Amino acid sequence: MHPLRSFRAALTPLLACATLGAGAQTLGDSALEALYVAERPAELQRVAQQRLASQPDDAQAVLALALAALERNDAALRRDALDKARGCAERQPKAQPCHYAHGVLLGVHAMSEGLFAAARSAGTVREALATAHALEPAWYPGRGALVEFYALAPGMMGGSLDKAGELARSAPRPEQAAALQARVMMAGKNAAEALPRLQALLPVAEPALRADVLEWGTQAGLMLVNDGQAAKAQAWFERLMREHADESAGPYGLSRVKGELGDWPAALALLERSAKLKGAERWPIGYRSGIAQQQLGQLDAARASLQRFVDAGKGQKAALEDAKKRLAQLGPR
Repeated sequence: MHPLRSFRAALTPLLACATLGAGAQTLGDSALEALYVAERPAELQRVAQQRLASQPDDAQAVLALALAALERNDAALRRDALDKARGCAERQPKAQPCHYAHGVLLGVHAMSEGLFAAARSAGTVREALATAHALEPAWYPGRGALVEFYALAPGMMGGSLDKAGELARSAPRPEQAAALQARVMMAGKNAAEALPRLQALLPVAEPALRADVLEWGTQAGLMLVNDGQAAKAQAWFERLMREHADESAGPYGLSRVKGELGDWPAALALLERSAKLKGAERWPIGYRSGIAQQQLGQLDAARASLQRFVDAGKGQKAALEDAKKRLAQLGPR
């Protein structure tokens, strides 16, 4: 489960500092953790708000509300959760969950406000995440969030690959260190070395760390596709399809590989499969389907797919612009 996928997907030059997971669990409260693991964000929100109504400085409830707000991608709820996390951190300087929630929520909120707001908030985000890590260095989410901040923020905003690497190497468990080091490699544009390391970590039993391994491995695979090294990513996506058959990431990633290798019939079939699976909304399936259909000479279908993608108005700016260009080239039906 990755409640901050939307944060990572919206990477800016500031950061993508939202690693979630824990050595044992993310939330220290077993009742809240059960709702989180069961992927019930609405119920998690309700319980957290009830607890905060009677005890505003309930640090575990503050963190639970933050996770629910991020999972639900609700701007109003996110602002409310940010206010509560900031207040809790100010009133309880030793409450590590509040500092962590403050840093992550502020990063998401600032990015939603634009690059200037993100740059203006970078120092506060870094300070909150550094405080959370210092208060509980063994807590995996706190370390992971700070690693991603250092790895992805520009130097003028406090980023440093050297700091990220040092923090990754000093993780208390070897599998955590290996995963975080691979993440730093990706930030250094070395996906070809990072992906095999992540693939070797897939057997880890720790659910939250495994979620990060799956997320980062998928990112690394797509980086390789975009860099013209699609064949190096094929084994990763094939394994995802075998071991996570209900998830869309495997067939979507493999469709990208097949397309880059020129097997457009397979690419289109995999996109159709991905569209029916969990997490399909993460991917620009309509855009990629339109390209595959165009390559196969299915021009009417390509127009329809690309038009749906453009009309939805979601996706990266470059993909939307390319889809519009392709529609113009295809002309009217």
